[in-house]
Amino acid sequence: MNISRHEPWDELVSASLTGDLSADERRRLDAHLGGCAECRSTLAAFSDQRRIVAGLRHVPIPRDLGARVRTGIEGGSRVGLPWWRRPAAIFAGVGGGLAVVAGALLAIVLLNGSPDGPVGESSPTPSGSIVAGSPSPVPSAPPPSASPAESASAPSADATPSVAAVTASPEPDVYLALTGPFDNQALTVRHGPTGETIAEIDTPSGPPIAAELSPDGQWLAYITQLGESGLNEVRATRIGEGVPSDDPEALPPVSSPVTVGETVILGQSVGGAPFLEQLAWASNSGYLAFTLADPEANGTDVWLFQPSIAQPRQITNVDNAYAGSWFPSSGGSSFLWVSTAGAVPMSHLLGFHDSGGGDLAPGDPADNPMASAEGVFQPLLNPNGSVAIYWTGRMEQLGAEWAFIEGGQPYLSEHSAGFEFGNDRSLFSDLTVGRDAFTSAAIAWGPDGDAYAVWDARWTGIPQGSDGEYPSVSRVYFGHATDPRGLTESHAIDRDDIPTDAWIVDVKVSPSGEHLVVCAARPRGGVLEAPSADLLLVKRNTGDVPDEVFVLGSADNGWFGPAAFDATSGTDAP
Repeated sequence: MNISRHEPWDELVSASLTGDLSADERRRLDAHLGGCAECRSTLAAFSDQRRIVAGLRHVPIPRDLGARVRTGIEGGSRVGLPWWRRPAAIFAGVGGGLAVVAGALLAIVLLNGSPDGPVGESSPTPSGSIVAGSPSPVPSAPPPSASPAESASAPSADATPSVAAVTASPEPDVYLALTGPFDNQALTVRHGPTGETIAEIDTPSGPPIAAELSPDGQWLAYITQLGESGLNEVRATRIGEGVPSDDPEALPPVSSPVTVGETVILGQSVGGAPFLEQLAWASNSGYLAFTLADPEANGTDVWLFQPSIAQPRQITNVDNAYAGSWFPSSGGSSFLWVSTAGAVPMSHLLGFHDSGGGDLAPGDPADNPMASAEGVFQPLLNPNGSVAIYWTGRMEQLGAEWAFIEGGQPYLSEHSAGFEFGNDRSLFSDLTVGRDAFTSAAIAWGPDGDAYAVWDARWTGIPQGSDGEYPSVSRVYFGHATDPRGLTESHAIDRDDIPTDAWIVDVKVSPSGEHLVVCAARPRGGVLEAPSADLLLVKRNTGDVPDEVFVLGSADNGWFGPAAFDATSGTDAP
């Protein structure tokens, strides 16, 4: 019997579509496809067949799955144990190292020692302030003398920041997964503790790089890369119906014309510094704030997505604006910190009706804000709004976006009920900042309002530290606001936690305050290889005890992550 010279390659082509090739086989196939038109036709035919079969196998997601998952999250229960915590799992020998630990009531120590350099200053809160871009007045911000109950559980102006008791839980509430061969990938949202699919999403042209879950559990906002274009796309997918709270003062779930499983495209943006990848949900889930860098207009502006109308709306038109974070909702209004980049950055607090009504016309955030802070850029509040991490330094526009070019560094500060930043200190306590400084870094708070993570730290000039590689773009620095030392070189998680050939895409801090969920991407072996990333659960240990690392999703099987937590699950913030 005659055997076609292409038959061995047909077997490799078929195996490539199911991810069963070794690295050596993948390299051989890529080289062969480059010079063989017949085998390229075979690959195209096999791919078409898989698409047809995949279409026949599709099973609709139960409409109440998101609600059932949300009920389990809010009730403190789990729909089964994650595989790595079952007795038969590979990590069963850990001996309960990831058992859920009891929460503790924490109190943040005074942030002693004012730093040398710019600190935030707030202007007086005007009375009868106007919602940005809207003729309708909103209630004035609560005065500094208001009690915590009267000011959305925020601390009084002379109070020290506080952190609420938490129920520790290391697993993410949800995570994204991009799986399948390079030409037929499926993007799904999965329940973190069980891996159960919550929603299937129209496949984007690239992997997800950031994600945030709305506090009511109805929506997942995320950012995907658009192939090799250098652009990102911001999306929001409705993943649940929402579960009414037992709290008589809580707002009902936000209604939306979008059904469970549907996705709304919110806009495209130039990919760049971490400042562009911040997705901020209001505490009542009524708004999502995000930043778009327009490659044609050559500038950045802030947008809001309102689930109640399922539409994105531009709220600034100054070409140098960035979304910061929300103060916990109070009195029928939500307050958002919006920053403007420049030689001296500024931040302005804007108010919005929680009803979501009225037109939001783009405008200048400096026009009649609720409060302003000079020298403060992109403040990120912890979930109860009592502590902030913000940036300061001199900025310059580089293409469509902005970056720090001199004196750039993050600060940790109190954030009072009067919307003031005070008692500031450098976030990194062992770095000497001058002409050598940060251009940017990614930062995330944990739901407990105390733990935070810093990664993708981009440093100019000569590195510092004991090994001459500090701060490093490839390390994750994990700290707590209650730690008077701030961040130091010793706060980096172990080098062995992340695969040596991987780079960090996203980091989330769990409500336990001692676990990180890291999305770490792997290099692609060729144009016909799908993107891949590990999703790792890291339990941070101190001293000479190595960190414990568990694989929630393996890069051998696809791209897993980013993960997302309910930002209010570890706090008593409203």
